[in-house]
Amino acid sequence: MYSMLQRFCHILLCGLALVLLCSCGSSPKRVEWGEELYVPHASKGYTIFATEGQSSVLRILSPWPGSKGVVKEIFIARAGEVAPEGFEGITIGANPQKVVCMSSSHTAFVDALGCVERIVGVSGSEYLSNPYLVEAVADGRTKEVGYDAYINYEVLASMRPDVVFIYGTSGENGAMSAKLDELHIPYVYIADHTETTPLGKSEWVVAFGEIFDRRAEAEEMFGGIAERYESLRLSVLGAEGRPKVMLNAPYKDVWFVPADDSYVVRLIEDAGGEYICGGEGRSGLSRPISGESAYVYLSKADFWLHPNDARTKAQLISSNPKFSTTKAVSSGNIYNCTARSTRSGGSDFWESGALRADVVLADMISILHPEALRQERELYYYEKVQ
Repeated sequence: MYSMLQRFCHILLCGLALVLLCSCGSSPKRVEWGEELYVPHASKGYTIFATEGQSSVLRILSPWPGSKGVVKEIFIARAGEVAPEGFEGITIGANPQKVVCMSSSHTAFVDALGCVERIVGVSGSEYLSNPYLVEAVADGRTKEVGYDAYINYEVLASMRPDVVFIYGTSGENGAMSAKLDELHIPYVYIADHTETTPLGKSEWVVAFGEIFDRRAEAEEMFGGIAERYESLRLSVLGAEGRPKVMLNAPYKDVWFVPADDSYVVRLIEDAGGEYICGGEGRSGLSRPISGESAYVYLSKADFWLHPNDARTKAQLISSNPKFSTTKAVSSGNIYNCTARSTRSGGSDFWESGALRADVVLADMISILHPEALRQERELYYYEKVQ
């Protein structure tokens, strides 16, 4: 049996614990979610859900190519709220102050929202076009973290980032996600590269806007891009003829062409062109074609676009002399997205071009149907291969 002194001490300790609990405030509120807060107009890769509190949930659909049915959920915490028990996704704090971008397109979305100075780490810094980041990497404000199997996790962890934006190519980036889990660093799969339309890629700015508490600004930005894109698309509906377009060039003796549902193919179609290799590609996958087939296609093409990194006809013809007799080459209708390139071979087309679908389409129309534009314009991402 307790002595009177033991009973008094027990009561005193319980009272003290209660006082301490009350003085610390209430525990974080666990919130549920339900209705969709934002349903994308063009993107197929995400939706945003509201919660019963101030937080939100970003649901990433098919986060890497071929991942149909895979879903990744991100709880974007606000006001000290936490996800409900049993939540198996990633939790990040809203409006992160320090981020790492593993793709150049990620940097473009962050920059568009006025948050480029928060990028403390990047992958492939030598390929970046963004002037701020080029300077920031040079003076050490932004660190290079490496890529693929050569990521420097010691450097990455030392930055103490609030979130890392990652991506998957042929499958889940399992090695990186596992290591980030081990280091307790939150990450978000960004799947703009899986989109099949230019506007689908652009609309990822709204997902970034939700993360950075700038969704209203991002929606307005995307709305302007989409409106200009649609106006441009309509401008070529009555254009005369549909020029046939060949894409890419041999890489290590293999010529890959995109599938029919590639966003580049959609871009050509919206610019009033016809993709000459269409009708055979499997959904979402590029396919190799033989040199003989490529020559046949190229002989019928009016334009040749994206010939790898070639910037002169001499580069193209030196390795494939017979291409010099094809229509596109002899007429000088070869264009590449290399007008805004870095010394190391990076291209702003794959960076800010992921967001600026309207500018990319304007370039494409300037190439295929310049007569459809109200006034002559200078190409922005593209240049003629001389």
